Amino acid sequence: MQNTESSKKKIAILGSGMSSLTAAYELSSYENWQDRYEITIYQMGWRLGGKTATGRGQNERIQEHGIHIAQGWYENAFRLIQDSYKECEKHNLMPDSPFKSWDEAFDREDTTLLTHFDPKTNQWIKKNIIFPSNEYIPGQGGPLPFSAIVKKAIGLVAEILFGTDPNKDSIIIKADTSLHSINTPEHHSLWSDFKSKFEAFVKEKVFKHEGEKLLHYVSELVDNLVKEGHDHVTRKDHHSIINEIFHVLAKWVTKLIDSIADHNEYFYWLAVFVEFGMVNMKGTFADVYNPETHELDYEKINDLDYREWLKSHGASERLLSSAMVRFLYTGTFHNLTGADQQGSLAAGVGLHFLTNSAGYKGSFVWKFKAGTADTMITPIYLVLKNRGVKFKFFHKVEQVHYSDTGSIEKISMAEQVTLKDGTYTPTYKLKGLDVWPGEPLYDQIDDEQAKALKEGKFDLEESWCGWKNVKEFSLEKGKDFDYTVLGIPIDVLGGNEGICKEIIANNTAWNNMYTHVKSIPTMSMQLWITPNLKELGMHLPDWGFPEGALPNLVTYADPQYSFIDMSQVLPYEDWGDQKPGVLIYYTGSFLDPEVIPPFSDHNYPHEQLERIMRISEQWLRDKMGWFFKNATTLEYPEGMKFDVIHDFSKIAKTDYARLKTQFFRANVNPTDRYTLSLPGSNKYRLKADESGFDNLIITGDWINFGVNVGYYEGAIVSGLQAGQVVRNKLGLPSETPIFSGVTLK
Repeated sequence: MQNTESSKKKIAILGSGMSSLTAAYELSSYENWQDRYEITIYQMGWRLGGKTATGRGQNERIQEHGIHIAQGWYENAFRLIQDSYKECEKHNLMPDSPFKSWDEAFDREDTTLLTHFDPKTNQWIKKNIIFPSNEYIPGQGGPLPFSAIVKKAIGLVAEILFGTDPNKDSIIIKADTSLHSINTPEHHSLWSDFKSKFEAFVKEKVFKHEGEKLLHYVSELVDNLVKEGHDHVTRKDHHSIINEIFHVLAKWVTKLIDSIADHNEYFYWLAVFVEFGMVNMKGTFADVYNPETHELDYEKINDLDYREWLKSHGASERLLSSAMVRFLYTGTFHNLTGADQQGSLAAGVGLHFLTNSAGYKGSFVWKFKAGTADTMITPIYLVLKNRGVKFKFFHKVEQVHYSDTGSIEKISMAEQVTLKDGTYTPTYKLKGLDVWPGEPLYDQIDDEQAKALKEGKFDLEESWCGWKNVKEFSLEKGKDFDYTVLGIPIDVLGGNEGICKEIIANNTAWNNMYTHVKSIPTMSMQLWITPNLKELGMHLPDWGFPEGALPNLVTYADPQYSFIDMSQVLPYEDWGDQKPGVLIYYTGSFLDPEVIPPFSDHNYPHEQLERIMRISEQWLRDKMGWFFKNATTLEYPEGMKFDVIHDFSKIAKTDYARLKTQFFRANVNPTDRYTLSLPGSNKYRLKADESGFDNLIITGDWINFGVNVGYYEGAIVSGLQAGQVVRNKLGLPSETPIFSGVTLK
């Protein structure tokens, strides 16, 4: 029997980032969901996607919040993308799209670049990494089990140690010498099973097949940790012998790499890779694997910094300062955190993130062929709209009011503008794609308000913009909502102007979460450069890239330490015959000023934008010559000349004026900041169903969703969790599996 309209539950979703959109998608993915409830998404401004939102500028250039890619271990994200494309095809929602299926919307990349500054030579050195592609399809079948990831890691270590290389003979001599000092665990009850393999390994066969056999035997022991039929005692025995073996191998590896690391770049990178893999695996089985539950418990080390944890397991200073370790800090924008501003990252979060990434499917990196929103948000939006989800654009949350009834009773809202027809169509067609504008589509807004917005250059997504809302109203429990899903970033929640300041003031758990879960502003720069990479002097084979590859790296010099060639999106901009040779996105983090001004200081975001443009100008002059040697000058032999940059104005008279025509973002807005996972902070995060109010569900990369690092796969996980909490409260079943990361089994 169907519910009547009056008995349907109303669900108000506040915010439209990936977590909110995923919650709506999950809630509307069940047959006959419309008979039980209705869903309305309330969104400030003119577009969806939160930090993954995309806009369009001059020449229909794609303008991002920062660098967004998909990695092959984003199981929930790929499943969502695949499902939305399939549903769009079923209902013909994107009839003109050049992407007929999800895989046509991505380019795969197996190569990445690590860079490390060598203080001994006072220069940067590089290492190209090729991640072998595989037959797995991300989003299908769930994450690879931990044992499979250990086998992949061991295979990589084996290839590094035992693979063909002209330097191998000199390593063999040093390895034979270092083996004599190994003390084997003769006392262990399982040693007899392992002894023959180890002796074969030691007796002058370290770099022959026995070496690989030894490592693969360790992976067999990992399999035995979860093998059906093994009792608790047997599993504990296997865990303890693994600890013993890693202890022995780690001591040998330490002696070996200490004797070779300083010989040349090859040996340096060899030493770093092997030590990195060994120390992380050793620490995982010592601290993270729980021999009582036979599960992986990353929370056990989250009060420690990741480098601090590595050091406790014997990591050398060489490893701690290496690009391999720095990759985790820069890749998660934690590089400027901590008391010394040298980086601070919860060890469990860092290790979990690293372990998950080792379980990539297909390729390590998958690049969007068009803008992030054009590729990922558009099909989700079209599916939700087709399903009957309602969207309220230009609706800003002012306050989620505290109530001592145990429920949220009232939410204060504001309408930012008056729409001519009462509804808003947020996308327009470009080359068959439904794309998102960089500014509101003013022709749908009241003419007088649209004129004021344009003349005053008001940005309705900006907290400091000073625009006066046209209407204030309230959402009331029982009338406008029964349940509300709060999917707005944590920096918006508290402080003098926070939308949940009443709750934070009256609830200790919320106060602790807001106090301890921190964030950092990020910067973004996009450069459209007229010459191609070869003309700029970056010959890809010299850098270890195959011809046609699109380079990416995350460990270069601060502040724009991450950059990536995104030239694959150029065909989906509007260039005619003037298409640039290369398009590069840059990003990094930066520190707040000592005092962040109130929202009444309308100049603040513009000052911060000017600040990061000036910083980026100097950075380009100082740092890009290593890559673009044909674009250097006598005045700036380490940097690049700016006349290679496309001048959007066509009249720029100075280098800086030309640079300003590119696209920059200073992500200082509370909605745009990156959520951090600092040591000791995880315990204060609340789960989706832990708001303390029976009708308030929370979602976003700031809640306790599992891995707890700021990335859109995590936001999607939290959105799935929120959707299922709502259904559980309604007494309805949930069937969508949530892949929260690698498990041992």
